[in-house]
Order: sequence, then C-alpha cells, then structure tokens
Amino acid sequence: MVAETPKTTPKKSGRSTSGKTTAAPAPTPVAGARKGAAASKAETPPAAAPQPRRSGRKTVDAGDREQMIAVRAYYLAEERGFADGDCVADWLAAEEWVDGQLRAGKPAAS
Repeated sequence: MVAETPKTTPKKSGRSTSGKTTAAPAPTPVAGARKGAAASKAETPPAAAPQPRRSGRKTVDAGDREQMIAVRAYYLAEERGFADGDCVADWLAAEEWVDGQLRAGKPAAS
C-alpha cells in the first residue's frame, strides 16, 4: 500500500486583499524603437495641444460682475463720506464704471 501525501493549501494571512493594487503590466516595446541616447535624439516631441482662440476679451460671470459693482459703489459712497447720498445712484454709477472697464479690457480695480 502506498501512503498518500497530504495536500497542503497555502495559509491565508487574514488581511483583506480588497485594498491592494495590482502592478500595471509593463509597456510593450514599439516595433523599431531604439534604446539609448540615439533613440531620444531621433524622437520628435509630442505636438502641443491646440489652444482655444482668444479674442482678447475676458468674460466675467454675473456673480463676479455684481461683486465688482458692489465694491465700486462702496468706494463711491466712502468718497462722499457716506452722507447725503443715494445708494441706488451709487450702484448705477458703479455699474456704468465697471461695465466701461470690462468693455475696455482693463482690470476693474477701484
């Protein structure tokens, strides 16, 4: 009679493998690619990504525009000492000033 050898199974470490990452496969070489300095000189640099056309005009979203108007209106009120003024008139003057600055392509600094 022949004694059977017991089959052993590998022991599990008890750690979860769900968080482990597997190594990415090595990149396959391109046919005709050369190694060394000569290959790097022969390679052409990648083409630059196409850039969107810019008309020279910067757009400002409505929230930023409103914030610029509010700041300018505050400074207008401050210039007159916050007295005897009309906040609506300050707002309208600030709105006109900011829109003019934006049309001219200038930064709307007060």
